[in-house]
Amino acid sequence: MSYVVLIGMLLSPFSLVRAETQQGGINARGIVESAEISGIDEDEISQDIRDAVRKLTGQAFDQQVTDALVARIQAERPEFAATTRLLPGNRSDRVKVVFLLEKSNGEPGAEANVNSRYTVERVEVQGFDESKLSQSIRDEMQKLVGEKLDQDKANDIQHRLEDELRPKHYVIRRVAKGSDRRHIVLIYEARTVRWIPFIAQPPQHIVYHSKQNFSAVVNAPIPLGSGGRLVLGLADDQDELLERFAGFNMGFEMTKVGTDRVGVALRYSRYHERWQPSTVSAGPTNIYRERTNFEPAITFAFDPRLRVTAGVSFSELQMQYPAIHRANANAAIASLNFQNVWRKAGDDRHSLRANYDFRAGTHELDSDFIYTRHFVHTQYVYSHGENKLLVGFTAGVLAGNAPLVDRFSLGDTSTLRGWNKFDVAPLGGNRVVHGTLQYGIGGPHIGTFTNDKGRKDRIDFDLHVFYDVGAVGDRGSPIQARHSVGFGVGPSDFSGFFLELGFPIRSSHVAPTFMMGFRF
Repeated sequence: MSYVVLIGMLLSPFSLVRAETQQGGINARGIVESAEISGIDEDEISQDIRDAVRKLTGQAFDQQVTDALVARIQAERPEFAATTRLLPGNRSDRVKVVFLLEKSNGEPGAEANVNSRYTVERVEVQGFDESKLSQSIRDEMQKLVGEKLDQDKANDIQHRLEDELRPKHYVIRRVAKGSDRRHIVLIYEARTVRWIPFIAQPPQHIVYHSKQNFSAVVNAPIPLGSGGRLVLGLADDQDELLERFAGFNMGFEMTKVGTDRVGVALRYSRYHERWQPSTVSAGPTNIYRERTNFEPAITFAFDPRLRVTAGVSFSELQMQYPAIHRANANAAIASLNFQNVWRKAGDDRHSLRANYDFRAGTHELDSDFIYTRHFVHTQYVYSHGENKLLVGFTAGVLAGNAPLVDRFSLGDTSTLRGWNKFDVAPLGGNRVVHGTLQYGIGGPHIGTFTNDKGRKDRIDFDLHVFYDVGAVGDRGSPIQARHSVGFGVGPSDFSGFFLELGFPIRSSHVAPTFMMGFRF
């Protein structure tokens, strides 16, 4: 929003809601010089409404048209109070139209929002055969017709629709103009869920750890249409592995091969490695300077919640000791992934994510490293209103001779927060177990982003506290459990922007660790 508009609004806090009540000589029959939405990120408003607002520019001001747009905005974002404000244009026959959204703070017993003034003309279901819905949901939708729009009832119907259509569809709710300015059409649109999501490898992030410096993995996807994309990426990262790897990756992903159930991926990466002195001194014969990897894989989805992936990983390492030589670390790979979200009555929301990964280096694949690796990670999030509780568990076991890239470590920006992984186990371990307990409460909303399903997700500045416990080491050697506590801001599910301070719990001097960054 321009500074001119902002200053004008501050100087005229009670600007027009209807043109005929204006003071200051603004011509209600003037030409609209500009039209914009203020008080909220425009990306949080549907494209249809944004287009309708832009079309006002250059047209004669029409109070009925602006009232209808206010109704549509109000119905779409009921947590805000929407009003129209007019400001003088650069000429006497010009006006600037501002649709202002402000957080509703009504007193108990008052109308929830301005939208209660508008009557539901009809309710439509798009993207799904309405006759296949349960009779109870259809009856509830019809009860809205002819009544003032009740946001609580409309939200409850949306949640029930999503529960009934899950896992193959999700539902968005929007409002269209009715036959006159006092009526609106309530639309529930069912959209198809992508059965196999695009997956960035390695995971994207830009993070800072005060004892391990900056790390970054950033990809640039190039959509190909029909569920395909190319990916080009750069990395300079020490957060994920024991090594700091720097280089590039590229790949091709197709999430639909003839059917929604089948997808394929081809990934290639080439990295140069750097190591901490503590790691080199702990196991010099394991050190390599370059790592090249090619990984083809195929995925089968049982439904959008559950999928299995299988493939092979061909890696070549430039080993440094006792002399520079090449070694193959080829392995069969497989994974099983489950993810689901469901709601209960009221504001209760549950989210569960579980992953199992398997790798096996074998002579059949001409590997110089013979090993098997099992890794399990689960994360459960319970939400009630603005309160969120996260419980996470990780465990892994490795048998045989594996390269350092496959050994386990703890002490980064997501595990044993507050510890330094090179103090915990500089050479990693073949056994690991880790748990996280985190409680958060909602904070300010700072924006939105579009996820891999094309849906707009909120970015919230939640406040949270956490407790981490974990142990890593080798079989036959003593493994010490370590603990840490801390607090921070950011989502309570290890996504988006975060800023945290972690404290390792130990008998000697406790030095806090500062962490911040963004996970894509």
